[in-house]
Amino acid sequence: MAKFLLFIAVLAVIYVLVRASNRRTKPPPEARMPEAMAQCAHCGVHFPGAESVSDGERDYCCEDHRRLGARS
Repeated sequence: MAKFLLFIAVLAVIYVLVRASNRRTKPPPEARMPEAMAQCAHCGVHFPGAESVSDGERDYCCEDHRRLGARS
């Protein structure tokens, strides 16, 4: 019976240590800012603004759509 209780105690300690280490690695919620989105002028797909290919005031999702231009 003592071996079983020792085994449960060791598992509990491991569980607490793993949970504590996971809390330290996640950034705080206020550090995760929403990213600005853009819409492709050719196909209309929304995507992160940091990945956009710009041509003047228009944003495109890829170089091919920039070459094809805006859809009317």
